[in-house]
Amino acid sequence: MLKKEIEQLYLVFSNNKPPDKILNFDCVSCLTKEEELYLLKTPLRELNNHIFGSIMESCNVIEMGNECYKFYIPRILELTTNESSDFSFSFAEYVYHDFAKFDYKGTFDQKEIKAIDDFFYSFLEQEFSRDENERDESEIFNITETGFNPNHFLEKISRQKKWTKIKYELKYYLELQKEWAKSEQEFEEWINKGKRKEILRYLVNEK
Repeated sequence: MLKKEIEQLYLVFSNNKPPDKILNFDCVSCLTKEEELYLLKTPLRELNNHIFGSIMESCNVIEMGNECYKFYIPRILELTTNESSDFSFSFAEYVYHDFAKFDYKGTFDQKEIKAIDDFFYSFLEQEFSRDENERDESEIFNITETGFNPNHFLEKISRQKKWTKIKYELKYYLELQKEWAKSEQEFEEWINKGKRKEILRYLVNEK
């Protein structure tokens, strides 16, 4: 199912063109001209997550979320499904935070929004269908930072037998975030990013 949603992303975003450049200036410790050339010339489906991780950490590039990166959206999202041990820690750490800068719900057309929503929904279905010891409930908090509304997914998953355990893990993750936050304000800033608060509302209001 997820493969179908990935192919739809490539189809819907196929009219976008690669940028002419992404470097703003030279920097000895950030993205190099060779890496920029790799990004601009490598076939889209062959790009690795390391290049996007480097972009997300570099100070000398056009900021992620800019229109010039729209061409790369299918590959960026596809790479979030990659379970290879050879992954970029920076990419895994920042991908949803940086994807949120696109504000896809507010700036993209309806076909693009639907393709992204369908991908995130299927991604969550795949993740939450795993066995308990393999499932990562925190993924829904990462994905909702992008602006994806989780209500429809939560309504579906709440009708399943494993919901009691999933609900416990979601609440536990929220409690951990409160503990880790340096202040109540910091937690509020975290929970209010994207549509994260919809998860909290659902858990509180569920009958």
